[in-house]
Amino acid sequence: MINTAIFAHRGASKFFPENTMSAFEAAHLYGADGIEFDVQLSKDLVPVVIHDATLERTTNGLGKVSSYTVEQLKSLSAGEWFGPRFKNEAIPTLEEVLIWASGSGMKLNIELKGAIHQRNHVIQTVIPLIKDYQLIDKVILSSFDHRVIYQAIQHSPEIETAVIVTAALHEPEEYVKRIVGARGYHFLSPLLLEEEARELIKSGVNIRPYTVNERDQLAIYMKWGCQGVFTDDPKLAIKVREQLNC
Repeated sequence: MINTAIFAHRGASKFFPENTMSAFEAAHLYGADGIEFDVQLSKDLVPVVIHDATLERTTNGLGKVSSYTVEQLKSLSAGEWFGPRFKNEAIPTLEEVLIWASGSGMKLNIELKGAIHQRNHVIQTVIPLIKDYQLIDKVILSSFDHRVIYQAIQHSPEIETAVIVTAALHEPEEYVKRIVGARGYHFLSPLLLEEEARELIKSGVNIRPYTVNERDQLAIYMKWGCQGVFTDDPKLAIKVREQLNC
């Protein structure tokens, strides 16, 4: 039985503007098991959901996210770049997503972003919100900044964490579990051989490749027994999983 969890990468971002409520709602409607999204801090230290450190690519704003208050960020369009019908999409706050997620039952992979000097601020603002909305068992905290993941573990070891990598690690089990203390290893597809993946799974590391949008690759990772996959196209991933379980 294939039980690989399907995480919609920045929501159903193939069909909707990334990291917006419409992308998250679509992922839920399509039947994804979870969503992946990015969080960083506004000028007034409010966690907001946006990928880039700057505004130009996915909004009609200019400059750094961290240069604007949450009120200023909320006034921007986060969807018009994708299509005119999404003009009124705003940048969500983390709290807005958590409120929505409280009723959805979805798993949330929250990727922590931001400047390195903001690590403590990120942890001190994100984790209390997760606890306030009683979503500890629904959340995975991940980051390319492995120091912030280490600090998150020291703060709240009950929350699942994962390191994100863009290159193959030597002895990843040792690094992930014993050095960082995380439970998950999110790797750039395709940076693991099957035998390496199976050894990690056997050792208790939760492996999840990103960002997998091809039918054949989705099927391979599901057959390996990966705990999850990140994809822009959750509809395709769900179809592949259903076919494998036929």
